[in-house]
Amino acid sequence: MKALVYPAVLLMTLGLLGATSDPYSTLAPEQKSLLKPVVERYVHDQIKQDWADLWDIQDQTSGLKNELLLGHRDAPDLSKEQFVSAMRETIGTGYPRLRSFELREVKVDKGNFIMIGCGYATREEWKQKGFVIAGIRIVEGKPKVDLWSMTSDSCS
Repeated sequence: MKALVYPAVLLMTLGLLGATSDPYSTLAPEQKSLLKPVVERYVHDQIKQDWADLWDIQDQTSGLKNELLLGHRDAPDLSKEQFVSAMRETIGTGYPRLRSFELREVKVDKGNFIMIGCGYATREEWKQKGFVIAGIRIVEGKPKVDLWSMTSDSCS
């Protein structure tokens, strides 16, 4: 599973989680209106495994390509068909499947954004509840979401 990318930010944030009922409260109104539909869509697509829809908002980073194409970081962006095929082959066996997710916070991080929530994931016989984190960056005016990662800390 992908290593936790933002450990320091997560540790600082954990103390603040639950302090507000609006997970977008730290964002400017225009940031919230840009990110909220994408976060909701990303979570829906992950849980329902709607890989064709997720392709539109998934970040085409070398990390994603490394996870899905087994180390081919220099591969060109995945076509929708390649992405759907890779996700079907990888999620639930090579990479955990997100089963549930409750958004706790979306915050600014060095010009990008971090989405943090409490999730439940499975992979083969493995099951875990913990904090789920995904990076979001703006590419040509559109939010793109990175692969999510999970901490071993249980959340409730």
